[in-house]
Amino acid sequence: MSVEDDLIRTSINFAGFHEKVIRGTLLSFTSRVIKETPVDTGRLRGNWQASLNVPENAPVERVQASPEGIANSDANSALSNLKIGDIFWFTNNLPYARRIEEGYSLQAPQGMLRRNVALLASKFR
Repeated sequence: MSVEDDLIRTSINFAGFHEKVIRGTLLSFTSRVIKETPVDTGRLRGNWQASLNVPENAPVERVQASPEGIANSDANSALSNLKIGDIFWFTNNLPYARRIEEGYSLQAPQGMLRRNVALLASKFR
């Protein structure tokens, strides 16, 4: 083994470490957003969609009343394929999602996304 081989192996391990840290941080972020999404019917919470490199642009017909469920599985699935350089998209395409985010719901007067985006941004500074 040469020094060059050792450096290549180290850089690959380093990239893998960063992917794990980023995945874990984003999974924690998505879980918090989903958990803090107010529930009436569960449709808003169930419409969180995760994707890589291309955002989802349409609502889905699914309901998630509990903090754990299909939206969390969707995020976990997308993040399991995340590589350095990918763009992670986390969207909610229901027409009233923005209104809820802006404080319309008494269950989440601070919204569910901005607080967690600010927290996420602080982790990457």
